[in-house]
Amino acid sequence: MLIVGERINATRKKIGEAVQNQDAEHIKAEAIKQVEAGAHMIDVNGGVPGKETEYLLWLVDLVQEVVEVPLCLDSADANALAAALPQCNEPALINSITFEKERLEAMTPLVKEHDAKVIALCLSDEGPPQDFDGRIEIAARLVDRLTGDGIPLENIYVDPCVFPISTSSDVGTFVLDAISWIHEQYPGVHTICGASNVSFGLPMRKILNATFLAMLIARGLDSAIIDPCNAMTRACVLAAEALAGHDDFCTNYIGAFRAGQLEV
Repeated sequence: MLIVGERINATRKKIGEAVQNQDAEHIKAEAIKQVEAGAHMIDVNGGVPGKETEYLLWLVDLVQEVVEVPLCLDSADANALAAALPQCNEPALINSITFEKERLEAMTPLVKEHDAKVIALCLSDEGPPQDFDGRIEIAARLVDRLTGDGIPLENIYVDPCVFPISTSSDVGTFVLDAISWIHEQYPGVHTICGASNVSFGLPMRKILNATFLAMLIARGLDSAIIDPCNAMTRACVLAAEALAGHDDFCTNYIGAFRAGQLEV
């Protein structure tokens, strides 16, 4: 499973303060900590209004000074992405494109020009999907449009759009069923999501997040935007991957145990 470390996000209070105060050491430490915890890619979000491009470029340079994993550029601003993509040492993952006309038309050329990978988030001009059918309809339209524009299927990561189950008890099953459908209909495409969205507003979120992540992996989820430094989340991914048959002879699970990474 591809683990995208989510912690360097300017919408989080401590990171936002570090970005605005240009606290380079704090950002570098966050990047190193996530890679050491198992992140294969680092998400960077500089979303401070009016300064997103400046801050995104600063984050890209800082993170690449201390870690060698690829970056996930977390921005809905095509101008910020156009500035940041050439600075990436390896092809980046763009987070994210949607089926909203303006965003789709602005970002698709950037994906092609820089041979980037892209998260295809199931949103459209009609708004967020309300059920399973809405999710798979947008997913199909996005994948068909992107591949039709010459983007390889293996560079597309479909996000079925996770909402809090506190708003509707069916949200979790809609996403789980959508993950299964996407892999059945488009072999070779990837799926990804921010699993922690499911627990927003509820107590003991880490229990819900870990359980939901395990359920998603069982349905075929092969990438996730998570906090790899959370011990329960990390252990859940390793266990679920082993139980789903994705870890030959439980090599990764046993290795994590020996390294003391299964402590919860």
